[in-house]
Amino acid sequence: MNQLTLKTQMQEETTHVSNLFLDCYMPKANGEYVKVYLYLLRALQNPAMTLSVTVLADALDHTEGDILRALKYWEKQGILKLEYGKSKELKGIHLLELHTPASKEKKEAPAEPSTAKTARRSYSQNELAQFSTQAQCQQLLFVCEQYLKKTLSPSEIETLLYFYDQLHFSSDLIEYLVEYCVCKGSSSIHYIETVALAWAEAGISTVAQAKERTTTYTRGCFAIMKAFGINDRNPVDPELRYMEKWLTSYDFTLELVLEACRRTMERLHKPSFEYADQILKSWSKQKVHNIEDIKKLDQSHQKRVSKRAPVTVHSTGFSNFEQRNYDFDELERQLLQSQ
Repeated sequence: MNQLTLKTQMQEETTHVSNLFLDCYMPKANGEYVKVYLYLLRALQNPAMTLSVTVLADALDHTEGDILRALKYWEKQGILKLEYGKSKELKGIHLLELHTPASKEKKEAPAEPSTAKTARRSYSQNELAQFSTQAQCQQLLFVCEQYLKKTLSPSEIETLLYFYDQLHFSSDLIEYLVEYCVCKGSSSIHYIETVALAWAEAGISTVAQAKERTTTYTRGCFAIMKAFGINDRNPVDPELRYMEKWLTSYDFTLELVLEACRRTMERLHKPSFEYADQILKSWSKQKVHNIEDIKKLDQSHQKRVSKRAPVTVHSTGFSNFEQRNYDFDELERQLLQSQ
């Protein structure tokens, strides 16, 4: 095999990545976790960049849960430290000096059953080969290729092995997982992994349990689409990601999500997943759990409004109607802050 010559014309606008990270930490990490760490390094080069879990999720096309899992993984590896506020919300990320990781092979205790919170490990070529040659796994890979309508890449096979080996999903459950995601319109392995982690965190271990959950989730999705007045098509992938976040990551009841949709339509007179997401994000930060919590927030908002200066009234030559000098941008800002 011919050797490759590596050249570059890059001189400026570069981000420094430690060779220790590339040699010792990157090979064993999930590729999605690596992307998060590299983005943090990039942000260090530009202090003007706005940084939050939401910004990271949007920039890397992840869910906020994915970002938090990546940050906790790197914290466990000892290359960053997460800083929290009094209410346990994430307030800062401190990147630490890298050191050559000590060998843990002799120190580690026997592995416990993995959960969604367990850091995903990489697999060797031999492990992937052994997985691919097992009769039951060969059938699983064949079925997944039929659903995805393509030959699986090594990284996709590794992800399926992760479901099987670390999340302890049966081959039947993995087949149903892939079928479910494809039927929803998403064949992205990253999206399939997101759903798998949500199932693992919910303790789902059988196809029957998964079907019960997905039936409830599917009904919720179509109820949300109906609340937005969308009745002539299925939800598309970005909309599915929003609904997955609302019903799974935020763990809101369908009643609360539909209330956010109603307020969105009332304010904008058109469907907007982005606007509803701002409302629900605000409710999540304010620990809203039910409709009664929302009523209390509304009452508190009304009290603040009533204490403000009275609205100026102008008399015209046509009538004595009250003309209100509303700043609609300000009203929208208040809405998002007070919900």
